[in-house]
Formats: sequence, structure tokens, C-alpha cells
Amino acid sequence: MAFLELDIRTLLRALVIGNLVAMAMVFAYKSPGNHVVPMRLFVASRLCQSLAFGLISLRGEIPLWVSAHLGNPLLFSGFALEMLAVARLCESRLRLGKPLALWILSGSLAFWSLGSTPTMLVVISSSVGAVIYAIGGVGLLAAGRRSRLQQLTALIYLGFFPVLALRSYLAQADNIAAMTSHIIQSTIYIIQFSLLLVGTVGFLLLMKERDDELLRESEQRERQRRTLQSNFIDMLTHELRAALAVVKISSSSLKRQLTDQPPELTRRVENIGRAADSMSAIVDRCIELERLDGGEQSIHLSECVLLDVVADLDVVCGPDSPRLAIQLNDTDAVLADRRLLGVALGNLIDNALKYAVPGTPVGIRCDAEPRGGQAGFRLTVDNQVEAGSAPGAEQVFVRYFRGANAHDVSGTGLGLYLTRELLRLQGGEADYRPDGDRRVSFSIWLPAPTPEAA
Repeated sequence: MAFLELDIRTLLRALVIGNLVAMAMVFAYKSPGNHVVPMRLFVASRLCQSLAFGLISLRGEIPLWVSAHLGNPLLFSGFALEMLAVARLCESRLRLGKPLALWILSGSLAFWSLGSTPTMLVVISSSVGAVIYAIGGVGLLAAGRRSRLQQLTALIYLGFFPVLALRSYLAQADNIAAMTSHIIQSTIYIIQFSLLLVGTVGFLLLMKERDDELLRESEQRERQRRTLQSNFIDMLTHELRAALAVVKISSSSLKRQLTDQPPELTRRVENIGRAADSMSAIVDRCIELERLDGGEQSIHLSECVLLDVVADLDVVCGPDSPRLAIQLNDTDAVLADRRLLGVALGNLIDNALKYAVPGTPVGIRCDAEPRGGQAGFRLTVDNQVEAGSAPGAEQVFVRYFRGANAHDVSGTGLGLYLTRELLRLQGGEADYRPDGDRRVSFSIWLPAPTPEAA
């Protein structure tokens, strides 16, 4: 077994370098901030061990009180900090801080008072180290949440206990000093180097495991929150729709009954109907947003004639229909989900009617436009706006964004955002193109139906 009787100084200096590399590895780990204390403890443990092994490797070259009486207590502290870091990370149910601190203090006092010979120094240091690793292994096994990785790490620490105990025994029997070239010495430092690597990688894996666990818990809480929110919105929208339906029916009935009343009274009833329609639109947009956020929006693509889709819109059939300049034919068709296409077009037309200069027309036209080698159509809705009120292109499709001139207009800032997202779900796109200072146009592009799709 002479091949295991290696140069002790070389092994010790390798441990110095290894601990510094381990510090760098832990520093490089990007944790979301959940493990600040364990990481600091682990880095401090590697620093103490690096300094300790460096001092011990200089045995005979520097005073003994520096190399041994300072180096070994530093080594004990490094071992203990590593055990504390891992136990803290794994949420051990045992409080290891005080037992480890008392054992380090007792071991250091014994080392200083009883270490009269080089052999006794090895005996005491091995015994102290063995107990520290045993405490760490037991602490890991007592963790509230034990994974296979935690159990394996605990068994590795516990496995080092008998090896150090054997070194303590053989040191007395074979008169082994710190720098004696001996099979047990080489074995100890090789295992120590292995523990350095395994311990560092294990610590990083334990942090990753804990981060994944916290992420799963966060996702579960988010799913529960989404479920509660969805149930609440379903209940709220159902009640609002029922109440708005009563308001709309009542306003329509009143309008028919008040034909011989003053125009001012009729206008007030019409305002009630418009307000109810506006609130219904807001409720519908909130429902669509909830479906989008929950990934519950179903898509059923079919051939849709644009003129038919536009003609069926409530906003086109409403009181503002005379302002709409519709330039569509009954042949231009796209591949889309008819309901979602209606929602998107309704949002664009409603938006144009709200923000156009009062009394000015809103144009709706369609042009053939291939894109990426695929045939398609662009439907454009344009309107005239007040000077200086055109929104910026980078903001119009942002969720909840409302322009400076929108304070007197009812809305949620969701219409254009929903239009773009619903078009993307159907393989299309929504665009905004300001045309000078007084005119803006919003458009949607969708592919033309192919023979296969038809």
C-alpha cells in the first residue's frame, strides 16, 4: 500500500486550493435570496478550512503555536460551520449551534493543554473532528423534510466519523505525527479532499432542491389564488350581467313608453342604456382577460367572411352606426375564430368611436396583404383625433394603459391589449399606425383560409 503514502504537504495545499474553489462555486450560485444565512455560513466554513490547512501545511516552517494551536481550532470551526450551514439549509429540528460551539471550545482547550507531543495533537484533532462530523450527520437525519440527497449527505458525514476515530487510534499505536507519511494519513486527507468536493456539490444541490421545493409551493399557492380569483370573477360577472340585463330591459321599456315626453327625459333614458352597454363591455373584457391569463381560451378556426363578422357586431348596429364608413365586400375571408375575431374587431371599432373627434366618420376597410409567403387580409379601422392626442406606438397595446385624453371616457385600458393577444392566438397580428398628427389607424392581419383549412 505504499502508493497511498503520499506527500502530506502536497495534500494539505491541495485542500487549501480546493476550499477556495469551493467558495467561488458557492458565490457563483444564483439563489433567489432564500438561503443567505446558510450560504454565508458555508463560505465562512470554507474560508476557515482553507486558512487552517494552509497553516497546518507550514508545520515545521512557522512556530508551532501558529501552525497547530491556531490552525487546528480554525479547522474545528470550519468543520462546525459547514455542519451548521447544511443543517440550517435542510431545516434540521436539532439545535446544533450550542453543542458544536461547546465541543469546539472543549476540543481547543484539550488541544492546547494536553497536546504535549505531535502524536497527541493528531489524536485530539482527529477525535474532535470525528465528533463534529457525527453531530452534523445526526442533525441532517433529524431534518423535518428528508430527501434522498439529504440522507446521502448525512451518511457521508457519519461515514467519516469511524475513519477519523481509526486515525486517532492508529496515531497512538504507530506514533503518527501531522506530517508523518502513513497510509491512514493519506487516506484521511484523500477522504477530506473528496468530502470537500462532495460537500460543496452536495450543498449546491441541496440549495437547488430547496429552491425547487419553494418554487413548487409558490406555484401551488398561485394556482389556489387563481382558482379563488376565477371563482370570484365568475360569481361577480354573473351577478353584474344579471343586473345590467335588468337595467337594459328597463331602459328600453321606458324609452318606448316616453315617446311623448320632453327630449331631455328621453336622452336621460338613452344615457342609462349606453352606460349599461358600456358596463357590459367592461364585464366581457374582464372575462376575456381572465380566460387569457388562465390559459383557458379555446380556439376554433374556421373560414370567416369579414363583412359578415362586422355586420353582426353590436357596435355596428348601435346608434353610432351612421358614423361608420364600411368599405368591405362579401368575398374577403380569413381563417379565424369567429367569436374571438368579433371581440377583437368590436374593441377596435368601439375604441375608434370613443376617441374620434365628435361627428367625424370612422373608416373600416380591408386590403389583401400577403405576409411571409402566406396570403392574408388586413382590416383597418381609422379615425380622426384631436391635435396632439394620438397615443405613442409603444403604449397603445399595454395592459391598462389609457391616454391622457381618456379621463372623460369610460373604459378599462384592456380593449387594445385583448385585441392583440386574441389575434396572436389565432395566428394573426394587431398593428397601430399613426397617420400624421390628426389621424390614427388600428389594423389586424389574419391569414386567408387555405383549401385544406376550408
